[in-house]
Formats: sequence, C-alpha cells, structure tokens
Amino acid sequence: MRVVWDELRSVDVAVCGSCTESFTSSRPGEVDAWAAAHICDAELVALLALVTNRRAA
Repeated sequence: MRVVWDELRSVDVAVCGSCTESFTSSRPGEVDAWAAAHICDAELVALLALVTNRRAA
C-alpha cells in the first residue's frame, strides 16, 4: 500500500500495489484508515498477476 500527498489536488491518495484499488480524501486520517482496513479482492489480484505475467513473457 502506498499513501502519497497529491499537492496539485490537495488530497491524500492511497493505492494498493496488489489490486490497484485506490482511495482519495482531503480529510486527515481518512486515507490511512482506508489503507489499514483494505482487503484485496483475491480474484482481481490473481487476474492482474496473470495478465502482468503474460505481458512480461
């Protein structure tokens, strides 16, 4: 999970490195709470891994 500050839009952004789901908020702590509670969709993670591996091959 990566949480960054988007200075252009003045919001925090969290992006999951496994399923690519993201969450954006201007409220302090909201993105961190989402990141801590996030659970990846197992099917989506498997599909993304399959597609990524095929493209790399």
